[in-house]
Amino acid sequence: MTDNTNNKINGVNGGVISDRIAVIKLKRIQELNNRLKDTLRRERIPASNACLLLINYIQETPDYLIPYIFKLPLEQNKYARYQTLKNLKANSKNTSNGGGAGCCIIM
Repeated sequence: MTDNTNNKINGVNGGVISDRIAVIKLKRIQELNNRLKDTLRRERIPASNACLLLINYIQETPDYLIPYIFKLPLEQNKYARYQTLKNLKANSKNTSNGGGAGCCIIM
């Protein structure tokens, strides 16, 4: 009876378990191999070419958050329209008050 139990553990069941482990290892190796093949297919360029592409992109693409380099057209720039209206209102108040600094005139 003890020999029969040992045969089941080491023999038939042990072989099935080792086969399953071998299959799992094979799947992992195949997945790793596929990932490595994907990285080989990826386009690679030298760092100097990548830097040149980046510099060209930065110089050609307008960034409207840097107003001293690129200016957004006035019809699209809501902030600039607000500033011009605000300046016009301030100028109209100054001219309606006689162009003076305040609202009162001391004689």
